[in-house]
Amino acid sequence: MLIGMSDAFALPMPGTFLTEADYNAMRHHLRGVRIVELRQIGGTPEDGAEVMAYLEAEGFAVKFRLLERMSPPPLKRIVFRYPGPKQAEMTIAPEIVE
Repeated sequence: MLIGMSDAFALPMPGTFLTEADYNAMRHHLRGVRIVELRQIGGTPEDGAEVMAYLEAEGFAVKFRLLERMSPPPLKRIVFRYPGPKQAEMTIAPEIVE
């Protein structure tokens, strides 16, 4: 289900993890990307499923990994890295409060 005034500015209905700011950040940081490796540190399985469903609905090829920890730990809930052309690593850390 979408909210918004037109299809050009429509946003998915907010879930339990993603906020409108998160959707905007993903749209900005994943421009030109086709393959996303989604990595989750902590949180619930529903958090990763919500993000993965959104990315797949947007047409990205998504690989998912659950991580126990990361060194150094992320400072933000969503972090992006670009290992190659049209590829992104997106790490989500639902337990981090910004």
